[in-house]
Amino acid sequence: MSNIEHDEESVIASRRNFLKLGGLAAAGTTIGAAAGAGFVLGRDPDANVGWGRTEAGADQFFNRKPFEVDTPPTLKVVGKVERPEYEDYLFSRRRLIQKAIKDGWDVDSGYENFPDERIRKYYRRYPDRWPEMLQAFVEMGRRKENIDSVAERYSLAWAYGRSYLKGMYVANFPPVPVEHPDIADFAWVKGKPAEFKTPQHASDLVKKMAHKFGASIVGVTKLDPAFVFKNRMRMGGTDDNWDDSIPKHWKNIIVFGVPMNWDPMYAAAGYSTSYDGYFRAKTISGLLAAWLGEMGYAARPQFPGGDYETVLPPIAIQAGMGESARNGILVTPEVGPNIRLAAVITNLDIEPDKPVNLHIRAFCEDCKICADTCPSGSISKADKPDAVIRGFERFDFNQDSCYRFWCTAPTDSGMGCRVCIAVCPYTRKNNWIHTVVKEMDPRDPTGITRKALLAMQHNFFYYPTAEAFHPEWTGGNNAGYHEPPEWMRPENYLKVNKTWEYDGNWEGF
Repeated sequence: MSNIEHDEESVIASRRNFLKLGGLAAAGTTIGAAAGAGFVLGRDPDANVGWGRTEAGADQFFNRKPFEVDTPPTLKVVGKVERPEYEDYLFSRRRLIQKAIKDGWDVDSGYENFPDERIRKYYRRYPDRWPEMLQAFVEMGRRKENIDSVAERYSLAWAYGRSYLKGMYVANFPPVPVEHPDIADFAWVKGKPAEFKTPQHASDLVKKMAHKFGASIVGVTKLDPAFVFKNRMRMGGTDDNWDDSIPKHWKNIIVFGVPMNWDPMYAAAGYSTSYDGYFRAKTISGLLAAWLGEMGYAARPQFPGGDYETVLPPIAIQAGMGESARNGILVTPEVGPNIRLAAVITNLDIEPDKPVNLHIRAFCEDCKICADTCPSGSISKADKPDAVIRGFERFDFNQDSCYRFWCTAPTDSGMGCRVCIAVCPYTRKNNWIHTVVKEMDPRDPTGITRKALLAMQHNFFYYPTAEAFHPEWTGGNNAGYHEPPEWMRPENYLKVNKTWEYDGNWEGF
């Protein structure tokens, strides 16, 4: 090749690189403009329901088909797979500890002297978590002593949460099973089973019915024993007297979810509540179970607050709804981690969905916003997954320190936080900017979209410090990611003496 030809090739190559760089610069500019637009649209109350405007939200759904895989990337097996034990569930441990304290057990005697072997076994695995759990009970007392000082400020928020809480438990629908699952699950059945054309037809119709009953996102999969609790079965108040067996008719599971109301969730923790999402998810599980019964099939609803025999986030991952986040919960492309799950186990033969790889793990590895903002420091800041939970590779997460902060939260029940959900870049309302981002990032092998978005999230958006999310009586500022919506501000509607200021992102960067 002559020098002239070589120079021409160099010029052409330079032009190509320039065009590539120009394209990347244009993409960066577009993302930058989109970030500003997204900030404005994210405050738009017209999008506050979180799902699309057409029936069943068809205008919202992300097409998962191009991203289907055989093995979910955030359920990587790196050891012996073990089923979850009764004591692995935080609220099972809390119940056992509360009962022991009530019965006179000496808290200072240590977990090795706890009367129930299940507690001893758990904290032998996680000895550093025992002080966190004990501190949670201390914080409960501190909260009770101080909660009246913020009752006026949070009066509207508490009324909102209590309304859903009463709705969840007063109606008792769906009823909590009180008989053996071989009896209770078939109590829904009316007549002989309907004969579907194929399992795919059954799957399609089941999903449509779940949407008709109010679900935002739905998936179906075979019930994996790895995510069924051992020694836990709702059966007339004897849930901890079960063995390791799984009922033979538990073949498949339909898992679905709805978002919590967006603006209170952004204003965690005192203004936010999970109960609105819980109420809808629980109601859907009962309606879907009743429908399956009408079609002649057994049904066992799994619903919040604690009526489960299964661990739902990994099941939702297997059903293609999303992937696991750094904090261990489900992230969906449509609503991020702002999703409350429920499910129905059934003997209906349905075609399972496939898991997906949307590169959410790579996003979480770079992001760390939830870990940096977590008020209790419960979320790992490692660059790569740093724990093995029952044989699965995971980011480490401390349940007990998370719960310890819950017990300080200025809510009427002293339950919940939701800061990690609020600050997650995936947690956005359904609008055009969210659609652009959720379509671009999974298709970008360079990671430029992800890195550009994260740079803007870190530099252009205000995040209170982790300490600021604490209540004032523990040295915080009652902060939220956003300020509370106007309908949760009592000074707008009630005769109150406003003595507080709001700390959060609302009217500016």
